[in-house]
Formats: sequence, C-alpha cells, structure tokens
Amino acid sequence: MPSVVEADPPPPPSTPSTGSALGDALLEALGDPTTRRLLLELTQAEQDVHSLVVHTGLPQSSVYRHLKEMQERQLVKISRLAFTREGRKVEIFRSNVREARLYLEAGHLRVEVVPTEDSADRIVSMWSEVARRPG
Repeated sequence: MPSVVEADPPPPPSTPSTGSALGDALLEALGDPTTRRLLLELTQAEQDVHSLVVHTGLPQSSVYRHLKEMQERQLVKISRLAFTREGRKVEIFRSNVREARLYLEAGHLRVEVVPTEDSADRIVSMWSEVARRPG
C-alpha cells in the first residue's frame, strides 16, 4: 500500500504587484467588465459621457461612477471641455493607456503600460529633452 504524504498547506495568495501604480490600476480595472468596456471605448476615441452611454448601453449613473474611479486611478482623464448646441458644458474623456503588455516571468507579474500622449505632452517631453542637453 502506498504511503500518504501530507504536504504543507499552500501559502495564502498575495496581491501581485507589477511595480507600477498605473500597471496595478490597469490590472484591477480589467477585472471589472464595466470598467474594461469603458476603457476600451476610450482607447478608440475621446468621448463624452453621453457618447459612452450610447455606445455601451450602460446607465449614465454607472458611467459617471466608473469614470470617477478611473480618474482616481489615473486610467482616464478629461482631455478638454466642449459645449453642446444648447450651450451646456461637457467633459471629453480619453484613456491614459495607449497600449499595455502583460508578462509572466519566473513567478512574477509585470505590466508595461505605454501612456497616451497628446500634443501638449509631446511638447513638454521635447522641451525637457532640449533643456537637459549640455551647452
């Protein structure tokens, strides 16, 4: 008869960290279907809340709530303000994530996030490069 060997219980699961706050926020967001849906919409084009409601079929209150959470996690931001024909001000949102890559390496999880840059971001980045050059 074979002998039974009891193994030690597995250690409790820990929350994996990717080493990046944006990467951690992205992983957490992708676990929620509504947040994932909104983020995918905003990676395609900047949109206001009304457009997101129309494109996703989600309730307006749910869209507002998820956008607020996504802003707090720095996954999305208000890129600009616009005005309707009636003169009402609306916020236009965009994703801060242009691209993401997930790596599982030797028991570690790593997420590389390529942020979305607008023209103002590029100008600041180029100016920083010029300012760092000697001479």
